[in-house]
Amino acid sequence: MIDHVNLAQPWQHFDEAVLFYTSALALEPQPFAEVPSPSGLVRSQVMQTSDGAVRLVLNLAPIQQARSEARKTYQEHIAFAVEDLVATARGARERGLEFLQIPANYYEDLDARFDLDPGFLATLQDLNLLFDRDADGEFLHFYTATVGSVFFEMVERRGRYDGYGAPNAPVRHAVQYDSLHRTSQAAKP
Repeated sequence: MIDHVNLAQPWQHFDEAVLFYTSALALEPQPFAEVPSPSGLVRSQVMQTSDGAVRLVLNLAPIQQARSEARKTYQEHIAFAVEDLVATARGARERGLEFLQIPANYYEDLDARFDLDPGFLATLQDLNLLFDRDADGEFLHFYTATVGSVFFEMVERRGRYDGYGAPNAPVRHAVQYDSLHRTSQAAKP
């Protein structure tokens, strides 16, 4: 089942996209958020139906991302909802799925923020899973490696968590940015 679709928007069409999804598809704009990335703030606008059954996340990358090479940092993705993310991640890893590699300091910060059970924290780190919690529930997710300009996300919502793991977005942006630049540097003679 699809949880949400994340679409990158060029700056000159962002407002048009919000208007289109509002008027043509009857999606309701939610309060926007800005999340840091290595090249500036990314504006994130959630558009969804009143029951949350359809969710689109529109991302407006910093203006300097308009250059074709830099724009690859803000790929699009599809997020799939699963009931047991840990089991899904273990099965995917056994089948050879390549995950986005989350740095160890993320888990140190996560432990400081949430004081998680050490065994659960170790599982998160072993599987490159990300975690968020709010007053309504918990959110577990992982990202695949990027292929071309697309990657996938697997998510598990626990309780009534309705967000998208926004505190984890800067980590994803940084890892993807680093991976993109390492790859482009390796390709240069």
